[in-house]
Amino acid sequence: MRVVSHPEADEELEAAALWYEERQPGLGDAFLDQFERTLRRIVAEPERWRKIRGDNRKLNFHRFPYAIVYSVRADTIYVKAVMHLHRRPFYWSRRQPTV
Repeated sequence: MRVVSHPEADEELEAAALWYEERQPGLGDAFLDQFERTLRRIVAEPERWRKIRGDNRKLNFHRFPYAIVYSVRADTIYVKAVMHLHRRPFYWSRRQPTV
């Protein structure tokens, strides 16, 4: 299964990792590791996780208050957002999958 990430989702991931790293050395790497683990779970079972709006799905990180928001089309997972769980819900809803 191919994974394509929206550019704004990439920016959110980088900003969050930098924020955690500034708080405590090594915490940014732990955040990125948690992102990778969550993404692997999605790739393994993309249709398993909860639908939230339309055909969008969400899977929460275990250790951090974040989730990956994504949709699945054919053999591609489109990551739409790396969303903080306590801020602006559905801000990402107008993002279209990028190719």
